[in-house]
Amino acid sequence: MTTKVDTQESSVDDQVCVFLWALPRSLSTVVTKCMSFVDGVQVWHEPYLFSRQNEDMGNTDVTTRWGEQGLHLILPALAKEPRGKRLDNELFSFPWVKSQLEKQDTDEKIVFVKDMANAVHGKYEFLPTARKFRHTFLIRDPIPMYNSFRKLLSKLRVDTAAHTSTEMPESDVLQQPDHTYKKTYDMWRYVKEHLEPNPVIIDSAELAAHPDKLLPKYFDAIGVPYKDEYLQWDSSPNVANQWKTSFQGFLIASLGGVHEKAMGSTCFVPEGPIPPRNDLAADVIKCADAARPYYEEMFEHRTKP
Repeated sequence: MTTKVDTQESSVDDQVCVFLWALPRSLSTVVTKCMSFVDGVQVWHEPYLFSRQNEDMGNTDVTTRWGEQGLHLILPALAKEPRGKRLDNELFSFPWVKSQLEKQDTDEKIVFVKDMANAVHGKYEFLPTARKFRHTFLIRDPIPMYNSFRKLLSKLRVDTAAHTSTEMPESDVLQQPDHTYKKTYDMWRYVKEHLEPNPVIIDSAELAAHPDKLLPKYFDAIGVPYKDEYLQWDSSPNVANQWKTSFQGFLIASLGGVHEKAMGSTCFVPEGPIPPRNDLAADVIKCADAARPYYEEMFEHRTKP
């Protein structure tokens, strides 16, 4: 039987701590926005992803990564944007994130951390160990995921040569299924073998189509009281001001349209049909075919509507 938290009476020692490990373009920010309206919750948004980006770039000043043209857009936006609870990007490193997640620095009864599973690949030693976290996963069929990811990368790409190409460059992460599905699969296997034997898996298309069935099951599995009112939420994107995330990193992603649809959401909306193969770009087919075995094995272990 799942032990539930009384969000009104429990002490800090009884906090429910939950990771949602996601794929890109899998409704994870919609889920995060939904969770932001749960009673007594502290939300972390992608702390390991920002740590990975800082490490890979060797530079914590995200404004310098976009060149002079990007600075004209970014710096004025940073000056006007309210910070809220968001944090300086330079703080984000793997050791720092671990130390922060192991602290009990909030009176909220739920700590919800949404992140990308591939961001922590090869860095499992920096997962929090001083406190018990539940690990849950959000997956998506690779065809719509890569199709959406391709459109996003095309929009964000600053290399004009890439815009004229019919396919993404071989160096792009889109061409590397190990960057997404394989690393998410590896994370799932690691959790099963070392942390908890049956981590919850939710398929994003099923969640979008049946939130009234899957959301209560998810809440029950993580030990959080469920209310029907959690199926709808306010449209304002300002709820992100209360998240613990990179202030600069999140704003830059928002300026690029990464979170635009999710942050304006008010509920889960069913996905459209999966496009037929002959309507897909060659690189999407290549990646989706390579990723499918990882997705299908995890899909077999999902929580069903």
